[in-house]
Amino acid sequence: MNKSIELKCLCGGKLIKEEVIIEKWIKDKLIVIKNVPALVCEVCGEKYYDAKTSLKLDDYFYNEKPDGIIKVPVFRYKESIEEAEGMESGTEQF
Repeated sequence: MNKSIELKCLCGGKLIKEEVIIEKWIKDKLIVIKNVPALVCEVCGEKYYDAKTSLKLDDYFYNEKPDGIIKVPVFRYKESIEEAEGMESGTEQF
């Protein structure tokens, strides 16, 4: 009898095999890796990687040459901290 085990996330959601995009900052550089195999929770979106994938990701982060370079717009949040504190009290609406 061949039974498969349904994998669950810590939140209880079902894990689905997907290819994902990973973004990671290393020092002052943003690294993006596409088509990464992962198990993704259908409820909370948490991503899980097997050991082989995790090791390969380290190679990409620190050793591999990129396939391409993208330009990313950068914005600086200009509002003061006092204005942002108004959000905590529930007075601000989106």
